[in-house]
Amino acid sequence: MKNLDYAYLGPPGTFSEQAISAYCSKYGGKTHACDSIRDIVETIVKDEVDLGLLPLENSLEGSVNLSLDLLYKHSELKLYREIVLPIAHYLLAAPGVKKEDIKKIYSHPQAIAQSGDYINRHLSEAKIVYTDSTAAAAAEALKHDDRAVIGSIRLADIYQLDVLAENLQGDLPNATRFVLAAKADKDFSDKNHLGNNAESQFKTSIICAPEVNRAGVLHEMLGEFAKKEIDLSRIESRPTRQRLGEYLFYIDLMGSSEDPDLIEALNEVEAMSGYFRLLGSYPKTVIK
Repeated sequence: MKNLDYAYLGPPGTFSEQAISAYCSKYGGKTHACDSIRDIVETIVKDEVDLGLLPLENSLEGSVNLSLDLLYKHSELKLYREIVLPIAHYLLAAPGVKKEDIKKIYSHPQAIAQSGDYINRHLSEAKIVYTDSTAAAAAEALKHDDRAVIGSIRLADIYQLDVLAENLQGDLPNATRFVLAAKADKDFSDKNHLGNNAESQFKTSIICAPEVNRAGVLHEMLGEFAKKEIDLSRIESRPTRQRLGEYLFYIDLMGSSEDPDLIEALNEVEAMSGYFRLLGSYPKTVIK
């Protein structure tokens, strides 16, 4: 049974790396850093890796639209696992740097947004500099003694940084939801932690658009799930990018696509749709 190869949004030290490293420590596998979410998808499509870890949404900042758009664009992709990572942000700096020395703060826009209240209260005079990743920000923070980075505690170990403050996100529950995506023709039947082979609570994701855009049609489509008492955990719209006013709906449902009630509801919704795609049924992992 060979180890699987996983692509993630790098470089090492990002929350994506933290999530996939924790997952692989339990299930095995090799990780490969990519420079962008688009690069992750390309490595999957070209069969350079088995699966890719895509950030899908954050509990404070909402959805990662690029990941949603790429899942729609690449119809060959399927979801095989969900990974939820609790997020804690730290203020880090080179050894010897004090909080009062900080004139610039480097980090990814999401980390800056999630730490906004702390920055406004304690570092309002500091200039914010956005970077492609928190790991890239850590490298910048090491260059001068007036810089700091906001990111994971893992950055402190990798870049030998001091912790100046912790839990910058405050009391709000902060977690990022990732999904493991692969080409639909992949065979993971020998893996008991992916897809329908896993023993876990399941979630099913679909993308759909009504065949005719008229008043009440979305209510009718969602009503098919209500009839079967199927819980919707998330619904979001994204433009089709084909015509103004046309939208796709991304819907997450509790349950497996092998459940008879869910199968019947999905069939009814598909019959009402001009576009319908089952993204997959998959188990959930929460990183402790």
